[in-house]
Order: sequence, then structure tokens, then C-alpha cells
Amino acid sequence: LVPPAAFILPGQGAPPPPSGLMALPHSVSRRSLRRQMVALPLAGLLAAAVLAALTPSSLRSMAMPRQSSEAALKVPTQSDAASGAPEVLGSPTARRSLVATVGTALAGLSTSLPKVEGLSGAAHAEVSTQLNSEEQQTVSIFERSTPGVVYVTTEAYRFEDAARSEIDLVPTGSGSGWVYDTAGHIVTNYHVIRDANALTVRFIDGTEVRASVVGADPGSDVAVLQVKLPAGKTLSPLPRGNSAALKVGQQVFAIGNPFGLDHTLTQGIVSGVGRTIQSVGGRPIQGAIQTDASINPGNSGGPLLDSRGQVIGMNTVIVSPSGASAGVGFAIPSDTVSARVGSILRYGYVRRPSLGLYLGPDGLAKRLAGKEGAVVAGVPRGCAAGT
Repeated sequence: LVPPAAFILPGQGAPPPPSGLMALPHSVSRRSLRRQMVALPLAGLLAAAVLAALTPSSLRSMAMPRQSSEAALKVPTQSDAASGAPEVLGSPTARRSLVATVGTALAGLSTSLPKVEGLSGAAHAEVSTQLNSEEQQTVSIFERSTPGVVYVTTEAYRFEDAARSEIDLVPTGSGSGWVYDTAGHIVTNYHVIRDANALTVRFIDGTEVRASVVGADPGSDVAVLQVKLPAGKTLSPLPRGNSAALKVGQQVFAIGNPFGLDHTLTQGIVSGVGRTIQSVGGRPIQGAIQTDASINPGNSGGPLLDSRGQVIGMNTVIVSPSGASAGVGFAIPSDTVSARVGSILRYGYVRRPSLGLYLGPDGLAKRLAGKEGAVVAGVPRGCAAGT
């Protein structure tokens, strides 16, 4: 803590006299300057304690005249009192004497300083970083959930050189997804993977694998991917909650990859339930969850979690004049997602309830009967209408 110039022994030169403020060299950083500003008062305090412990006789004996470069530096000791012959500073007796003097000064300094009662340094550091209960809950949700949230990137074939017919895979977009089960199924939005020729899934530990499409449903904007991890890697599926029981004002968390910033956490509340939004396939998605948790481009396909870390929705779309989050985002309810994913895993597509009738062209009933309606052109065997 003490600058070298603060303790220059006789015969070794002295520091230059102060001449006002000195310009700092360009190599001195602000952080280094702050450390020196803290160290200088401590150095002055230590120097004062050492000088207070030294006796006048020892001070006079240490103030020796400058000697030639060949002469050794001498410090008087008790054994030299009678003869007056100084002892070489490098001898063991001289070193012990000097160490004892400085030790006495430091002991006096420690007793004179006020004692701080309470916690130790490690305990103080622990208290300074201690989180309140709400922060601990948020951190716990993030740490438990992020292994099950993935970063999805898409690539598509593009003509790089039409004259040479060169076709390359080029990046086309990115989004989010989450682990559905231990069988390697990843759930995301259909619009994230639409028109993609190649898909890459990256986990929070840096593992990257290629993914294939199991099935998709544009009408509900749901897609299911399949990944296979390297040997020794395991999947961490996210638990699913009941979206039908959500209440307005309930706390929610969104994890995704907005603007390519992987595994970003935002927090908000359920602003509304039972909303209707339009899917990329043109069909309305009913029962959507409205939230003010920040959702931006790249969050699509990521999970919306409740305070227990359960998936209660899949972030899908935002309403914003600028294209960035304006506090109005929507998520597909987890009950809808689970139903669509279950159908895709079983049949490869989403089977919806229907009568199974074959209808005639539009306007046929008007031309035949003069009335608006539909003409039943056929009833397949085994359909709902035929049983």
C-alpha cells in the first residue's frame, strides 16, 4: 500500500520536491488512479505510526550522511553503542531490529484504530450480495428453466451466382423454442421455421445440433422439431401448467432470444385472457394470453412461465407501431399448445373435429334452389356425419 518513494533510506536519494499537480501518463487507467487515491491515505497513516514509534536517538542514527557507492549502508544497533561502530544493514541483527521497530509501530496502529464489531469480510460480502425473496424466486426460475429453452436459427437455399447456378444455405432468421419431452421434441412457432430448408438448435451450454420438422400447424402457429443430442447430453423438459386457470394480474416470465440475445429473461403480468389473435395461416387463435412482459422479435416460440416455472403459454406476436415491444404481447395458451403438439406427435398433423361432408361449389345452392346454403355432394364412409 505504501508507494516506494515514501520510504527512501539515506544514501539512496530522495523523492523530488512537490511542484504542484502532475499530469498523469496516458497509461494510467482510471481504476488504477482510484486504487492509488485509496492507498495514499493509508500509506500516510502507516508512515505516521512508524515515525511515532521510533525514538529520537534512532532517528538521529538513521539520518546518516550520503556515502560513496562502495560504502555499505550502516544502521546502529545496541551492540554498537559502546564502540560506536555501525553494523551493516544487511546483517541479521540489523534486520531484526528494524523489523521489531516496524512491528511495534503496526501494533500501536492496530490498537489505536476503532474496531468494527460485527461480521467478517466474507460475511460482509455475502450480505452485500444477498437477494430478497422475490429476487431469489426470479433467479431460481431462470436457472431452472434456461436448460429447457433453445435458440432456433433457420437457413434457406439461395442463388449466390445465378450465372453459375451456385446455390448456398444462407441464414434467414431466428427465434426461440423449448424442450417438450425427453424424446428430443422441441416446440416453437410455425412462423419461426416457415420456408426454412435447414434448422439449428442451440442450448444454453453451447451445444448445437441440427433439427428436423416432425409436423406443424399454421392455423395455430405451432411446430414440433426433433433433435438428437450427442452422447452424454440430456434434455431438460419444461413443466407445463394449466392456462385455463390464469388470472389477470398474475406474475409471468418470458424467456427467449430477442434480437439474437440468447436466453433473455423479462418479467410482467397477465394483462388479459381470452383474447383472439390471427395466425399466419389465417385462422383465429382463441383464448390467447395478453401480457406486458417485454416480447421482441426473436422471442417467438419461447415459453411464458408462471411464478412456479411452469409453461402457461408460448410467446407468439406483439402489437407495436415500431416493431419493438410496446407492452402488448400475446402468447398461445399452453392448453392449446399441448393439444396441437399431441396431435402432431400422433398423426404428423393436427386433426380437427369435422362432419366429414363433401360440399358442392360455392353458389351452387343459390343456382339450384334459389336459396343461400350449401349442397352436400357426398358423405364418406366412417365420417362423423355417416355414423
